Amino acid sequence: MKYEFKSGINKAEYDSFVNNFPSTSFMQTSSWADVKTAWEHDFVGMYEKDKIVCAAMILKRNLFLGKKLFYIPRGLVIDYKNKKLLEMFVLELKKYAKKNGAIDIKIDPFICFSEDNIQNIKKNKGIEVRKSFTNDTAEITANLEEFGFIHGGFKKEVNAYIQPRYTMTISLKDINGKPLDKEELRRSFPKNTRNYIGTYQEERGVEFSFSTDPKDVKDLVSVLHCTEERQHIALRSETYFNKVMECFPKNAVLFFARVDIDKYISFLKKDMKEHENKKEFCEKQIKEAEIVKKEFGPKPLAGATIVMMPTCKTGTKVASFLYAGTNTKILPSLKITNGLMFYRLCYCLDNGCDYCDLGGIDGSLEDHLATFKSKFNPNVLELVGEYDLIISKLWYSLFNLGMNVLKFIRSKR
Repeated sequence: MKYEFKSGINKAEYDSFVNNFPSTSFMQTSSWADVKTAWEHDFVGMYEKDKIVCAAMILKRNLFLGKKLFYIPRGLVIDYKNKKLLEMFVLELKKYAKKNGAIDIKIDPFICFSEDNIQNIKKNKGIEVRKSFTNDTAEITANLEEFGFIHGGFKKEVNAYIQPRYTMTISLKDINGKPLDKEELRRSFPKNTRNYIGTYQEERGVEFSFSTDPKDVKDLVSVLHCTEERQHIALRSETYFNKVMECFPKNAVLFFARVDIDKYISFLKKDMKEHENKKEFCEKQIKEAEIVKKEFGPKPLAGATIVMMPTCKTGTKVASFLYAGTNTKILPSLKITNGLMFYRLCYCLDNGCDYCDLGGIDGSLEDHLATFKSKFNPNVLELVGEYDLIISKLWYSLFNLGMNVLKFIRSKR
């Protein structure tokens, strides 16, 4: 069987292949290459009789002395069990990388060592899990290593690799692959989570909405700033999110949670009249709501997120929850983040998704992200992590030495 390697593939032809290949990530689309403006990129693939049979979007980072790092996020786009095709593609990638001054090709495919429910892991509950990401893992990793890829290790820290090695997902289908209805989804959450979803928040004036309008990015960023200040971290800029919305007009969706303060106060006054024992609590909440209204207006923005809907048309369709922010000054007792999470999940359910990827966590399952996401009874995925196809052992060793020195210097500041 004769294959031909090509680089510089036309965007339309490349995306047509990638989007129709089962279960591909948005990070392998040409649109993601356009978002990653700090990297150069190229679209490469193998052809059989003028038809693409495998491909990869390569991000290229300039290092030093003309050397480059190649990174294929969530790729390759290939049947990893087709050993002949994989062997030929890897061979051609190595030739291409060497010709273009790369010292390493790094990949982190969305393949799992394990996937299990959080309750099984923490409480040994014996809950049956619908598994979609661990099929043939041993065979795939063996093939990658046979053709030269070196595994990057089993670190658990969320920032240990370019992409986190642990993530949490929520299945929107039952064990047999049948889509859940919204009440089944809600009932899958622990009682102390689902009690704050639906009627509870609707009665209290909490409102949810979504938008695909780039003009609304400013609202997302305003809430993300609250999270940045609270957690002493730096997230992405408004320019970055505008770029995401521009490059993914059909897939990037913004979600918002607001509170109608007057409606909430009316609810509290009514509740206080009907339940004498709630008087003290309601009076306290009314005062808090009036302070919030004075500082933030009658319908303040309490939470915002951005979600990437699946770009693939076949296979397992995963919606990726990218960034989220919360203004904790706005009535935290309403547990607004619970409702916003459920609203996003329902949107994904309505739009044919199989899973929602809630995003990276620390593998210890003890960080604040894991603690919050655990409230929604997710599955924990341990991904295979990074693999390196080293092109130049000397330059790769020098690069790693320099990175280790830099990390040491930063740790001493």
